[in-house]
Amino acid sequence: MSVDAPPRAPGTPAAPAGGPGTRPGYRRVRDGVSYGLIAVPFAILFTLLYAWPLANVVLRSLSETGSLDYGNLGFSLANYASLFQDDFLLLIEWRTVLLAVGSTLLTVLVALPVAYFLSRLPRRVAGVLLLLVLIPFWVSIVVRLFALTALLSPNGVVNETSQALGLGELSLLHSFGGTLVGTTCYLLPYMILILYSGMSAVDGNLMLAAKTMGASHGHALRRVYLPQIRPSLVSGTLLVFILGLSFFIVPAILGGPRQSTISTYIQQQIDIFQWGVASAMGVLLLAVTLVLYAGIVRITGRMDPGAAMATQAKGVSAAEPFRWSAGMIAAAAVTAVTLLVLMAPVLLVFPMSVGETSTVVFPPRGFTLDWYGKAFEGRTWTVPLLRSLVVGIGTALLSLVIALSLSRLTQRTRSAAGRALIQALAFAPIITPAILLAIGIYDVELRLGLAGTTVGLVLAHTVIAFPLSFAVVNTALSAADRSLEQAAWTLGASRTRTYWTIVVRRALPAVVGAAAVAFVTSWDEVVLALFLQTGPDKTLPVTIYQYLESGIVPTVPAVASMLIVAVVVVVLITRVRRRRQAQGGGTS
Repeated sequence: MSVDAPPRAPGTPAAPAGGPGTRPGYRRVRDGVSYGLIAVPFAILFTLLYAWPLANVVLRSLSETGSLDYGNLGFSLANYASLFQDDFLLLIEWRTVLLAVGSTLLTVLVALPVAYFLSRLPRRVAGVLLLLVLIPFWVSIVVRLFALTALLSPNGVVNETSQALGLGELSLLHSFGGTLVGTTCYLLPYMILILYSGMSAVDGNLMLAAKTMGASHGHALRRVYLPQIRPSLVSGTLLVFILGLSFFIVPAILGGPRQSTISTYIQQQIDIFQWGVASAMGVLLLAVTLVLYAGIVRITGRMDPGAAMATQAKGVSAAEPFRWSAGMIAAAAVTAVTLLVLMAPVLLVFPMSVGETSTVVFPPRGFTLDWYGKAFEGRTWTVPLLRSLVVGIGTALLSLVIALSLSRLTQRTRSAAGRALIQALAFAPIITPAILLAIGIYDVELRLGLAGTTVGLVLAHTVIAFPLSFAVVNTALSAADRSLEQAAWTLGASRTRTYWTIVVRRALPAVVGAAAVAFVTSWDEVVLALFLQTGPDKTLPVTIYQYLESGIVPTVPAVASMLIVAVVVVVLITRVRRRRQAQGGGTS
């Protein structure tokens, strides 16, 4: 698939590619065709299920009725005007901004001491505690939401504890407070990992030098430490604000119908086919997101929105051993409470899955494992499970094909501007608000007859999954040694064979990881699936989501428990493999 020429000895003229009789003009044409073929999978998917859906939403927002007729396009700003004139819409917008600002502030205030404490710990201890951050991070959001509804409900642990302490009733379900708690719990792992990455990279000798020169610890923190972590702090803050601004599933479940945000209002309007104002809201949300993301790129210099997140424990340097202090004790206390809050929804699922009653209660009454067996009886759970597996595998394979082709194109593009453009287009889908992408793809797939089909869902999930796969593969290929590939060309191997047998084979761990990331993204996706699954057969996350809306049965925590166990096993296997690879690399 490569278009590069074989290496030549220094001082020798370049031989025309393709043989002695190949002309430079023919070579340029051939290279252009090769580039075009490499880009075909990405170009088709990007045009069909990203550019076209967004264009449709914009056109609908400019139609006063929200209808879309390509032969008779209208132009009206009435929908946009209503966003700033209608009192009800202004209330929804204000509530959304308040939720995003409040959850961002809480996330930053909590994540700062936690990330600092983790970055100061020795490598092994930091790795164990980071694992407690990663497990909730990878557990399905609908599973965590199920546990949070049980915690925050009128009969939940939070309300009963509040009453037992004499603090009065504290039922947070279907309230702004409950939505704020749920959103903060979702955003915390992002912020902790981003700040941990920046703090672990700080050279401890700089702080030591500042103190040697007479600076107090507080002064050294303000003048030396904070400036070094400022890029991570600002970019992380902007990222979690973007996520909080466009969040859908947490407000939909924990907020209820009386706490509508922009995303939930859009979903409600599309359900009754009122596209006008909903489309205008989505376009406005996209505009704000793009402005904030431009700020992240300017601060970090990276196009990959997840590049700042690190999951490998580094710990303090050997020159700066861990020391307890009053500040460190306070940070440790905040860390302990934070990890307890993050893990509580994960751990709470298990006891609720073994109660004998036909309704879910905590603490459980009696003990039985029958609900685990019922999860495999009939079509209620087996069909969603199989469909999620099929869609996830299809998404992983298609995402991998696009990621490999796009990363190959990136590596063979010599222009820095060209590479930046490719990366900007590749990461565009995951910085687009999910609700906007969902209604746009829903519109297009209805026109193409793909809505409700497995193929349509695979294509939609690939749109949001392949950027993450591309990030993994592109990083691996960027670090690859090209001399082996060039040597294979010199020995007469074709470019295609060399690519698959040399390049891909050497990057196989990254390739497998890219496919796994795409599968997990599809497996946990809810927003797109809610719009696109028009038939009775749903994916597993959507099935759980519908039970959260209509009423929970004991098989829900049983299924959720099995999903959590699967995540924990995968995370532990991944950590063990990374440790063995690191040990192998260190001894070779």
